[in-house]
Formats: sequence, structure tokens, C-alpha cells
Amino acid sequence: MDQTASRPVPLLTLTGIGKQYPGVRALDDVDVTVLPGEVHAILGENGAGKSTLVGIAAGSVVPNTGTIDLGGVTQARMFPRDARERGLAIVYQIPALAPSLTVVDAMLLLLPEKVRPKRREATAWTAELFARLGLEIDVRQRVSAISQREAHLVEIAAALASEPTVLVLDEPTEALGADETAWLFSQVHELLARGAGVVYITHRIPEVLEIGDRMTVLRDGKVVGRGDVAGYTADEIVELIVGRSLETTFPPKAIARGSDASPAPVLGTAGLTGRAFRDIDFVARSGEIVGLAGVEGNGQREFMKALAGSVRGAGSVRLDGQELRGLTAKRASAAGIVYLPGDRLGEAMFGQLSVRENVIAPNLAQAMPAGFVSPGTENRLVHEAIGGLAVKTPTIETPITSLSGGSQQKVLLARARLGSPRVLLVEDPTQGVDAGARVEIYSFLRAMADDGVAVVILSTDAVELEGLCDRVVVFSRGRVQAELEGPRLTEREITGAAVLATETSINDDADAAELTSKKGLPLYQRGEVQTVSLIVITIVLALITAGVAPSFLSPLSLGQLLATASILILVGLAQLAVVITGGIDLSIGSVVALSAVIVSFFGGGGPGLLVVGVVVAIAAGAVVGVVNGILITRLGMPPVIATLVSSIAVLGGAQLLRPQPGGQASADLMTALGTAIAGIPLVLVVAVVIAVLLWLGLGNTSLGRGFRAAGSDAVKANRMGVDVDRMRLTATVASGVLAAIAGIVLYTKTGIGDAGAAQAFTLTSVTAIVIAGVSIFGGSGSALAVGAAALLLQTITSALPFLNVNLSWQYWLQGLFVLVAAVLPMAVRLRRRRRIPE
Repeated sequence: MDQTASRPVPLLTLTGIGKQYPGVRALDDVDVTVLPGEVHAILGENGAGKSTLVGIAAGSVVPNTGTIDLGGVTQARMFPRDARERGLAIVYQIPALAPSLTVVDAMLLLLPEKVRPKRREATAWTAELFARLGLEIDVRQRVSAISQREAHLVEIAAALASEPTVLVLDEPTEALGADETAWLFSQVHELLARGAGVVYITHRIPEVLEIGDRMTVLRDGKVVGRGDVAGYTADEIVELIVGRSLETTFPPKAIARGSDASPAPVLGTAGLTGRAFRDIDFVARSGEIVGLAGVEGNGQREFMKALAGSVRGAGSVRLDGQELRGLTAKRASAAGIVYLPGDRLGEAMFGQLSVRENVIAPNLAQAMPAGFVSPGTENRLVHEAIGGLAVKTPTIETPITSLSGGSQQKVLLARARLGSPRVLLVEDPTQGVDAGARVEIYSFLRAMADDGVAVVILSTDAVELEGLCDRVVVFSRGRVQAELEGPRLTEREITGAAVLATETSINDDADAAELTSKKGLPLYQRGEVQTVSLIVITIVLALITAGVAPSFLSPLSLGQLLATASILILVGLAQLAVVITGGIDLSIGSVVALSAVIVSFFGGGGPGLLVVGVVVAIAAGAVVGVVNGILITRLGMPPVIATLVSSIAVLGGAQLLRPQPGGQASADLMTALGTAIAGIPLVLVVAVVIAVLLWLGLGNTSLGRGFRAAGSDAVKANRMGVDVDRMRLTATVASGVLAAIAGIVLYTKTGIGDAGAAQAFTLTSVTAIVIAGVSIFGGSGSALAVGAAALLLQTITSALPFLNVNLSWQYWLQGLFVLVAAVLPMAVRLRRRRRIPE
């Protein structure tokens, strides 16, 4: 009988996968097969190629060699959207959720077509899904407003709702507590029972032993072991991963070596109270490592940040016996308190800078004592700092983001050592770090303590706390539940103290109020609120002007104002289309001029000839948009450079067509173009309709979600299945078309083609989007608010002569509005961050 007939058909097969980066071979001829009903663990140190491998399977990374077979189709590369539609769902180590999207919109992008609800039903559908899964997350919030733990849970929920045949989990429990990990494992077992396969990446060997069926071990991009998990012990798996036996994981503790049992206190607090913790009395002594423990969300993380001055706290903080009043991050650093946040990429590192620059950044005084850069001194300090830490980097000029997680953490620790701290505060010192690097980091932290530094670490790993720390302070409900040392400092005691607490929340009412305040988006992020505010300001300004000069609201004056405002609305919308995808368009004024010039060649004839001119003008705007898009997406030019180049070329073309203003429209045509409906110019109606359509499209269509995701975070958008290059190309084309329509409207107002009459519109378009509250970094913005901002700008310009104010004041007033519009949201955010309970 044929033995192969009984073998299950693989759900996912990766064959001969190779991936080469400049100077690094990340993967070398890797084969992996995932079968139905199994958990296939992919193991290896950081930098071994695990995430690259699953990125290739999910389509976010393009391999150099090999094939991918998913759903019975074999191909050389995968695209994220295709992978999702064929049944592969992935949960990344860093959640791939574009920050500017709401949770609902993120879910819609992550779900395959077969299960994706309609937009009008999506909010209720997502809320029901979360309730069924036991997730207490407001689906109307922006992703940027939720915690990393909640972002992980959202991505897990989307993966489970996708009804996947293959589920890829990349370090899924790093941000989860014990209960959430148990919940995730139960969901995995349900998937396995339905015949799905799971690819599981983790550094936590106990999890592999608990849930894994088969495993593939990578080292330096090559497969060095594979087989059934049940056939290996934990020590054997670790030895496969690191290529050597780890006889000792943790260095000897200070007390175990017979050190002074009562070293001098360095850092202490008395009655320290903050938003998530209350009445904390704490001490960290010279030469010891103190751990902060507790179930995630019980105040220990906020307490750590308060020690670092990153969040405000009420109470006493003393360093070497001296009270630190008004503690801020800058004052804490100056006093010798060095803080390494757990979010390396978001808070601790300068992601675009090199290893050298990251080490030197907080220590510039040492690198340039005379105020001038000294490359020799700088290089010497960096090599001294990273010496002995085995940082895996080609050179110190290598960008830090290209290093593995373990090497990144070592660079940050080296930076801390260079500062000669009195206190070292480290959040999650080994999160996302492989087994070999963990040993080196533990040794480094103990060496810092041996040098007299008070080391405080926050960790969710009870085994790590037991093995590394001299004392552990356990938090529960924002208070200290237990302080463990000596024989009581065990994994069991740490976990028991955290989960067996009976206290109630320190601030139940405040927590409830906080949850209530988080419903939906903050007011300053709601485009509708911005729109109404701008319209109210416009009306007030118009009434004040009319009070001084009643003729301001005459039909003629009002008609001219509204007709001109329609041009500003269109150029503002053109800029919005590009800015929301993360770019900027400096060619808008030139396209407006070119469009008006083109139409001027057709304006002397009848309506039929004018229609031809309109079509040609819009086509020219689209061509400019295509050129801009190609320069940005294909040639990799920065948007500001690409559109500046095209702006110069387009303006030159317009001047060649019309060296002097000309192409006067006929009187009959001007009368027809000036048509008004109930006193409202037809061109304004057209502009408002376009604004409404763009507003609806950005908020309620897959293209709009793609625009916002691409502008919010291009890497995450790509992982979510968004074709970022296509979004940006579409945006530049839309901008060119809208600018061309604005040029047509300009011609209907002036009746002449003038190549030099529209350059100010580029600056005006940028002013309009800033006043409208559009994020200049991309990802968010309201077309209605842009329309309202444009109307306000034109009202200011039109009102000044009636108020006997020099027209040059329009630029001062516009600048004032821009300043307020830019600063107010930042001030509100800062106030929210600093708020603490009374």
C-alpha cells in the first residue's frame, strides 16, 4: 500500500528560501512544512532569520530564492493581501496596525474579503467579536490611543476572525499576561481542532514545550535542527538555538558572594503617588538589583516612569539623601538616573541614527568637551562603551535599526554605562532577546551593580526576577503587595503575591472616568468638530466685518468671496490627498496655472470647445500627478524634491504656452460660467460636492483606509496588505486632477490665462490643511475641515479691505491661525499626559 496516501497535505510549504541583505545573508536554503492540526515552532536567536522567514510567508518580505506554496498555489513571492485571501493570518511581534486608523478600520484592512463586514456594519460587528472573545477595547478609538498590549489583542482578534488555515504567531505573548496567554492557547487549540496549522515563534522555551508539536531551529539563517518537540528537553533546545551549552544563566548575586548585607541607600521614595500607583515607599541600594513585578497594568510600569521623571508624581523622591523636587526626565538624567524604556524602537532608540550616534547622543559633553566634535574622542568612547558586550554590528556607523533586538539592547546599555549613572532603571531588559544575549545582559547588569550602581528592573518574567534580583517588589492594584528577598525570592512567591491580592483598585472611580473619556476620539482629533469651529469663526468674522462695512455682505461681494473660496477649497483638497498618504505636493500652484492656461486656448469658442479644454486640462493635471507618483514611488525621491522639480517644469511649460497673459473668454461664456444657484456660485457647489465625496471616501472606503494607513506608517500598512506605492501614486494623481479643476475655476473667475497668477496657491494649500488640523506627518485629516479652513482664509482676505486694514496683514493672520492650529493639539496632549489624580 502507498504510505504517502495517508500523509496529510501540507498547508504551507517554504522551499529553498534565501534572503540577502547588503552584507548579510539572512536566510540560506531554508525549508519549512506546516501540516494541518499542528503547531510548528520556529526557534533561533535574534538575527537567526525567524521573522524574515515568516515575513516571506506573509508577503511583507520578498525572498531572493525559493518558492512558497500556500493553498495549493506555488509562487516565487507572496503579497500580503494574497496571503490573507488564501488563508494565512499573521500576528507580528510589533503589531502591524497603522496608528492613525481606528480599531474598526484596522480590522477591516486585516480581514479577508470572505469575512469582512460592510463598513456601516463594521463597528457593531467588531464590538460583538471583541465581546465574544472577552476583549474590553473600545473599537472606536484610534490605534495610537491604545496600549501595545491592546494592539496585540486587536491583531490576534483579527487573525482569529479571519478563519485562517495557517496562523502565524510571532512572539505573541511578549506583551500578554498569564491569563491572556492561556486564553490565546485555548484559541490556538480550537483552530487546531478545525484542521488549521499554526506557526509559532517565541523565545520562551516553556511555551514551546507546552504547545509545540514540531520545530525548526535556525542559526545564522540556516536550519540547524528540526524534529518533534516531545523528543527534546528544554536544555537541548537551548543548546540547539545558541550552539553551546548554557551552564549558568544568571550570575551570582551580591549576597551569595558575601557582600555587605546592608549597602547604602541610593534612591528612595516616600508616599509617592501617581495616576496608577499610590503611597509607594521604596528604596534601591548601592550594589543591588531590585525587581519590580506584578500582573501587567497594576502600576509598576508607571512607578518606574515616575522614578525616571517621565510622568508626574506627588510625594518624595530622594537620591543619595537629597530630595529631588519637581522631578522631570531632564533633571533625573542630570542627577544620574538613567532610564531605558521597554519600547526600544518607539522611546529608547534614535531609529534613523547609527550605533555611534545612539551611544553618544546623551553623552555629548564627554564627546565634545570643548564644544566641538572630536571624531577620535567620539570613536574611543563608543568602543569603550560597547566593549565586552558582543554587539553584533559590521561597524559603529551601521543604523541601529538593522541590528537584532539583543544587539540593540546592548547598545542602549552601553549608552547607559557611558553616562556613569548612580541609578539604572531598565524596563523589560530581555524582551525580544534571544537566550544567548540574555546571559550577556544579565552579566552586564550584575557588573553595573558591582560597580556601586543601584539597578532597578521591571520584568514580567518571574524566572528572570528570581534568578537576577537581590530583592523584588511586587505591585498589585497600584500598591506594593509584597517585598521578597532571600529564601522567599522564588518564582512561586512572586507569582503568588501578584495573583492572590485581595485589594480593590486604588482609583476605581478615576479608572471609570478615564475609560469614559476614551470613548471614541478626542475632540481635537475629530474633523467634524474642527469643521464646525472654523465655520463659526468664519461667521463671526463676517458679521464683525459687516457691522463695520455693511456692503461686505452685498450679493456682489459675497459672490466674489465664495467663488474665490472654491479655488482655495480645491487646492486644499489637492494637498490633503497627498499629505494624508505621508507626502507633500509643491507643484499644486504650477498645475493650477497650467490648467488655466490650457483652458484659455479654448475659452473663446462655444461651450463644446470649452468642454474639450476642460478635458485636456484635467488630463494634463493627471499626467503631472503620474510623474510625481513615479518619481516618489519608483525612483525613491523625497516628495518635497520630486514635486519641487515637477513644479518648476510645469510652470516653465505654462509660461511657454502663455508668455504673456491672454486667451480672453467671450462675454457670453463668462456670463454662463458665473452661474449662481440661490446666490451661491455654481463653482462653489462643485467644490463642496467634491469635498463631501472626498470626506466620505477617506472615511468609508477601502481606498480611504489605504490612504490613511500608508501615511500613518508605511511599514505597518504594507504588512496589513496595503499597496503603499499604489496609494501614493493614486494620491498624486488625485492631487493633480483637483489642482487642474482649481485652475479651471480660476479661469472662470478671471477669464484669462496667466501663467504667473497661481503660484501662491501652493502655500495657501499647505496653510489650509494645517488650520484644518490635518496631520502633516500623514494618516489623518478631514476634507470638510479643509473646506472650512479655505473658506476662513478667503474670508480673512476679503474682509481686510472693508476693515481698512492693509492686505499684507492676511499673512500675519494666517500665520497666527497656523500657530494656534499646530500648537493647541500638542498642548492638549501634553496636559493629558501630565494629569495625575488629586
